[in-house]
Amino acid sequence: MALAVALLACGCAAPRTDAPSRQYDLGASPPAASLPPLRAVSVRAAMPYDGTAMHYRLAWGESSELAAFAASRWAAPPAELFRRQLARALPANSGASCALEVELHEFVQVFRTPQTSEVRIELRAAAGGAARGFRVSEGDAGRDAASGARAFARAAERTIAEIGSWIATLATCR
Repeated sequence: MALAVALLACGCAAPRTDAPSRQYDLGASPPAASLPPLRAVSVRAAMPYDGTAMHYRLAWGESSELAAFAASRWAAPPAELFRRQLARALPANSGASCALEVELHEFVQVFRTPQTSEVRIELRAAAGGAARGFRVSEGDAGRDAASGARAFARAAERTIAEIGSWIATLATCR
C-alpha cells in the first residue's frame, strides 16, 4: 500500500509534458481599412463564439462538428477582438449620429485537408436603421492555430473594409 501511494505521489509531481497554452489576437497594428465616423460601435457574439476558444471544423470529416484547439486560445472573446479592430478603424473625431451594432455568427477555421484551411467570419451589422449580413472567407489559413490567427486578422481587415463601404452608402449615416 505504501508503495502504491509513493508511486501515485511521484506521478502527480512529475513535470508536465503538455504543450504550453498560447494566446492570439488580431495583431498590434490598426487595420488599413477605415470606417466612416460613427457615434458608437458594439459587437456581440452568438454562442459558442462568446468565449476565448479558437474553433475549427474538419470539412473532410464531420463538417457539422465544431471543435476547439486544445492549447490555443484567443486573448479575448472574438467579439471584443473584432470591436477593437473596428474602433481602431474609426477616424479620430467620430462625432457622428450613426451607431454600428454587430453580431458575430461565425468565427471559425475550416480545414479542407489536414494541411490547408480557410477562416470564416460571418456577421450581421446594423447601422442607421439598416441591416446587412457579411460573410468573408480568407484562404491560406495554414494548418495550425497560429496561421489561423494571422488569417483572421486579414479576414477582419476585409470585413471592416466591406462594412465601411456599406455604411458610406447609408444616407442616415452621412
